[in-house]
Amino acid sequence: MSTNMTSPYRDALNPTPPPWESPHDIRDLFSYRLALLTRVNDRQAQNVLVSTYGITLGEWRTLAVVKYLGQPSVRAVARATQQDEGQLSRYVSGLIERGLLVKAVSSEDRRVNDLALTGEGEKLYAEVMEFAWNLNREMFVDLSRDEQQQLVGLLDKLFRALTKE
Repeated sequence: MSTNMTSPYRDALNPTPPPWESPHDIRDLFSYRLALLTRVNDRQAQNVLVSTYGITLGEWRTLAVVKYLGQPSVRAVARATQQDEGQLSRYVSGLIERGLLVKAVSSEDRRVNDLALTGEGEKLYAEVMEFAWNLNREMFVDLSRDEQQQLVGLLDKLFRALTKE
């Protein structure tokens, strides 16, 4: 059994080569690094969300997307989050059971149920949104204001390029 206690992300800290250079292995791919960064961030957020607020990251994101979409259907939330409807339905069921979401028949299509936050859901949303905002700000602590603006601008540009129809 290895007693090596180095960080599992140590190798990921080497500079990412530019995309025009051939990668040595998967760690040299920007998309891999971005996915790894997301997983590390998600794991940290998940731990705090469960222990402090009693909600999983998936449930929090579902609650937050319902909030910004207004009164969406499960399908609309799934489209907005690029998430599997089955998994999303499990999140929704758990949030309804805990009194954070309600489901009502859509006024536009009686075959569809719309989702909405309850008063308790609104309260939890506000608390967790404050936590999430602070967590996001902490990610940028080692970057200057110019670097922060450049990074978010570049990420927005990459997102637009990937989501062109």
